[in-house]
Amino acid sequence: MTRERMQSLGRFTMRHLIVFYALVLLIPSLHAFNQPSRKGSNESLLKSNVITDLSREKILSPSTRLDRYDSNIPFFIESIDDDGNNALRYPVLENVVEEKGTFTPFQQFARILPIATIGCYILLPEPFDLAVQSTWNGILSSPIAQKPLFEAEVASFGFFLWITLFSTLHLVLGPEKTKQSRLNGQMPVKPLEWAEPKNFQLWFNPLAGYLGSIWVYHLIHEKASLPIDTPTFGIVCADLFFGIWLYDLLFYSIHWAMHKTSWGPARKAHGYHHRMSNKKHSLNALETVQHSYADAFLQVAVNIIVQNISPFGVKHTLTRLLHNLFVTYLLTESHSGYDMEWMSHRIWPEFLGGSPRHDAHHHDGKVCYHQYFKYIDDHFERVPKK
Repeated sequence: MTRERMQSLGRFTMRHLIVFYALVLLIPSLHAFNQPSRKGSNESLLKSNVITDLSREKILSPSTRLDRYDSNIPFFIESIDDDGNNALRYPVLENVVEEKGTFTPFQQFARILPIATIGCYILLPEPFDLAVQSTWNGILSSPIAQKPLFEAEVASFGFFLWITLFSTLHLVLGPEKTKQSRLNGQMPVKPLEWAEPKNFQLWFNPLAGYLGSIWVYHLIHEKASLPIDTPTFGIVCADLFFGIWLYDLLFYSIHWAMHKTSWGPARKAHGYHHRMSNKKHSLNALETVQHSYADAFLQVAVNIIVQNISPFGVKHTLTRLLHNLFVTYLLTESHSGYDMEWMSHRIWPEFLGGSPRHDAHHHDGKVCYHQYFKYIDDHFERVPKK
């Protein structure tokens, strides 16, 4: 097979992979309009155990106490604030143990897809590798990609894209299906307040703080020129998964320490991110980027460290770009307050905690410290008590 033919086949493969993975995201969203996940097949695996005597620590004042089970709503607990009023309901969390036939057809397809892709790559790697090469050549030829802040701008775009997606999801679903898809069973509260001109600081401050910090970082650490060589499809996938896993692992101990420390400034710094903890509703996507500067600095610093670590030597810029898009999505999803069948914790409940666990964390600072995964929380039983 000639090189021209292989390049043509690579471009063909990339185009169809893009369409294929776009459908993976689009089809379940459309399907969810008619079948919200709260009535999904693996919802029945969540047990209606009582959560009792959880966190009393006051990250923010007043604190939210979780101490009464609402027997009228399966899988939900009732949160009581300091005045004795109903404050919040969200799903009781347990490990979802998959059983044969518990996943919807889409979920089964999404679970098989990565394995099938790996199998196809092992059998016929050339089209995949050429597709990666074609993609990188396209990026490399763009003048925007040559700018020092290009990677940071991609991350910022990722946050904007995913926050907009989840902030406007209720407009597409409609009131009834939105309530069925929300963790607390209610409409989101002010999901688009950040889009109002008077509230510009809600998006401008995180954006300016992040881009400004990366700009200063590049004054100290000169950004290397973009590589000409292209990694293989296999290396991109392996490096991408490794980076996501390592970021979650490294930040876990920092996140846990910010909750356990008795040092006031540290608790206050992270406390701002828990500003919604005493509210009567689940999280909104905007909370993903609502941090104190110190808190955000630690997250960005961990991400920079991870972006410079690779089991294959030097992480390629293409992988770093994909890492930024994946990480921003997973962070936004975990803060979205939604529980839909196409979300990560529904596709891979064995490994990913997703929005239910992180929503629980925001309302009880003693459980669920992972950003994406759940293995450390499960091992040390840092989960809502039965």
